[in-house]
Amino acid sequence: MKKIGLVFLLFAVNTLLYAVNKPLILEDTSSQFAWREGNYSIYIDSLHCRPLPDIQKICTAGFFRKATHDSPRLKSSRNDMWAYFEVVNESNVSQTWLLELYDLHIDSYDIYVLKNDSLQNHFVGGDMFPFATKKINHKNFIHQIQFQKGIVYKVYIRIQSKQAVALNGVIRTYQNLLSYSNTEYMLLSIFYGIIGLMGIYSICIYIGTFEKMYLYFTMYILSIAWYSLSNDGLGYQYIWSNRIFNDYSQSAAVTSISIFSLLYSATFLQLKRISKKYCNAIKIIVAARFLVFVVGVIFYEPIIYLYQVDIGILILVFALGIYSYSNGFKAARFFILAYTALFIGFTTNLLMVLGLIGNNYITVYGLNFGAIAQLFLFSIAVADRLRIIMRETKNTQTGIIMQLKENHDLKDKLTRELEDKVKERTKELEFKNQQLDAFVYKASHDIKGPLKSIIGLAKLGLIDIKDEHAREYFLHIEKSSQRLDHLVEDLLEVAKIKNTITEEKVIDFEKIIEDVKESFINIPKFAEFYIDVSIKQDRDFYSDEKMIYSIFQNLVENAFNYRDTNKKKSILMIRIEVDKQKSVIEFADNGIGINKDLKDKVFDMFFRASDISGGTGLGLYLVKMAVNKIGGRIQVQTEVNKGTSFSIVI
Repeated sequence: MKKIGLVFLLFAVNTLLYAVNKPLILEDTSSQFAWREGNYSIYIDSLHCRPLPDIQKICTAGFFRKATHDSPRLKSSRNDMWAYFEVVNESNVSQTWLLELYDLHIDSYDIYVLKNDSLQNHFVGGDMFPFATKKINHKNFIHQIQFQKGIVYKVYIRIQSKQAVALNGVIRTYQNLLSYSNTEYMLLSIFYGIIGLMGIYSICIYIGTFEKMYLYFTMYILSIAWYSLSNDGLGYQYIWSNRIFNDYSQSAAVTSISIFSLLYSATFLQLKRISKKYCNAIKIIVAARFLVFVVGVIFYEPIIYLYQVDIGILILVFALGIYSYSNGFKAARFFILAYTALFIGFTTNLLMVLGLIGNNYITVYGLNFGAIAQLFLFSIAVADRLRIIMRETKNTQTGIIMQLKENHDLKDKLTRELEDKVKERTKELEFKNQQLDAFVYKASHDIKGPLKSIIGLAKLGLIDIKDEHAREYFLHIEKSSQRLDHLVEDLLEVAKIKNTITEEKVIDFEKIIEDVKESFINIPKFAEFYIDVSIKQDRDFYSDEKMIYSIFQNLVENAFNYRDTNKKKSILMIRIEVDKQKSVIEFADNGIGINKDLKDKVFDMFFRASDISGGTGLGLYLVKMAVNKIGGRIQVQTEVNKGTSFSIVI
């Protein structure tokens, strides 16, 4: 009994697997008839290119299996797939029918149409043939067939391809093809129009901003367009006619989509500010994906059709968007929605290509729907990103403005406090200076009288006393008293210059120089000191006469005191040039000069570069004060053993 039951079960299974298919009935009720799983059976042939008689014997022997769904797929390039179905024309209208294969990625196919077991038609085609060989100019594979009424036609179809393809199709009328094609091509043209406009818009933004994000997005849009053109056949029909390029076009477009989606996502999501590791990882994935495609084209072609890798990359991009959003980048929210739409459409299309789901409008054009939805959501994402950046920028600017205002208020407060302190200190200094000037003036006057008496007594002692030792003492007393007297006079001069209110009048340089020379006439050896004067005036020179006299007197005295006695002739050259713009007065001598290290100190109070003259160290200090008083500036150039030059610009 068990054996009988087992045999019955096997018979039932065999009956289900190899049951006779229902013929495809062509009627007047419709203009298109798609063969479905109940209409045909399939056979996987591991031996390529079996002749039709052998396939007929295999079909008669029951080795063809009933199709389990509407779009059976050939998943291996090592096999051929055969389909068998019967067609019966019961239409009352005499017309030519069209047999169409939907999958335009089939490399090669043979269609055999038998009438009463005799071969009526044999069609050959596939994408390995130039597009121009098609008799009907359409992206799909279409052939004309005559079906007479009431006759059962047997149809055998063989397909072969390097990538997974579907064996599904339809028998339709010419009118139905025109209506269907016009609608399909119109919708595709709208799709590519939107893609083109978005691409032009993005590249224009890139040209205006030179921001890489828009360049990557432009390339990403073009990659989607490239994939769509390869997937729907319009590229092979209208753009490229090279068969070899067409073979690799779809896989190359998928590679391009993956690469530029990664690059675009990294820039849009600002991954650099989150982690450099993710940026480096994306660069590695981009290089690896490109390398896989190159290796597949050159060495092992099947790996270029491993689109599961690209689904993984899309999942990675989606995850990066979620990760970026969770890390506070709010602009990623619409980015996530945009890639969700594309992910659904692209995955749906790839699952159809891989044979995991059937063929229909949604699966065939899933990428198109997803891309349109993504572009719409991405436009919102860009606006949202810009709005968030503008808000953050505004908040930052507001914070900066507030900080600047606080800094400004603090600066004003500190400035007022400093000004008050400066005023207070200035008053203190002015008061102390006034006290000091009064003290110097009073002390100088108080000292000057006794000094004159000491000098006079010393001179009398030198006349009356004959003792040489005593005369030497009186001589020292006289010299020391005279030095002190000169110091007191210079201190009085300092006080005068400080307190003098300048009175401008026409200056006679020649008279001032003669007066200065006259003041030194009684000094020993001054007559041997040669002074050369050169005066060039384009206009009258106005200044304070007392200040000018003080400047000239001290500079002449300085040149005389520091003359080089080893030279045959000591010279002081005075050059005066007065023009409409400025006045330049120069005193240049050939004296002993000043060490360059001491040059910046020569105008300091009580500074003496040498002890040769025995001066007070106030001469050049008085010169500097007087020059400043009349609004001029003075510079010194000097070289040891060659001389010194003082230049005054007023």
